Amino acid sequence: MKSTNILFLIIALFSINAFSQTAGKTIKVNALKMPLNATVSEVTGNIKDGQILSSLRWAEQSNVACFPGTRFEMFTGNHVFYRITLLAASSMVVTVTPKDNAQISLYALRQSTSAIDQTVPPNVKSAISCEASYPIYANLPGGKTVKNKDDGTRKIEYISVGSAYSILIGVAGANGSTDGEFALKVEIKKR
Repeated sequence: MKSTNILFLIIALFSINAFSQTAGKTIKVNALKMPLNATVSEVTGNIKDGQILSSLRWAEQSNVACFPGTRFEMFTGNHVFYRITLLAASSMVVTVTPKDNAQISLYALRQSTSAIDQTVPPNVKSAISCEASYPIYANLPGGKTVKNKDDGTRKIEYISVGSAYSILIGVAGANGSTDGEFALKVEIKKR
């Protein structure tokens, strides 16, 4: 019995360490807090402060469904993470505005408020839901690409009804970008 408990403890410690690392590096998650009596939180950042993920396969799994493998190129650069709580009976709008035409995409995972369920890519096995915002385009035969009009602004919206959620926001460089400034705005309102 004692050896079973020790084995369980070793596995648990290894799992916690694995969930917070990619390619041997610890993944930093920045906590976002709403100022007292405010509905908007704004920060500026640069994807150079993040890192390239060792894999994007987590995003196309059906139990995450964040963005398809056919659009991985929109997320192959550095990723910077932020976490904020969406309270019950609230709505949230997350907006990222790149500076100087930086190639930046946005995604957000809705996760449980339980710490054990708050994994970080690439170690995400499931999510309550995930939304992504990136340029819309179609690759056509003959090497042609058709793109929608795009000013670079990325936006995601969430609502909650009876439960609070932890929202993990990922700001990622597109096409391998590892440098690019952005403004991140999170607006939360009671419903």
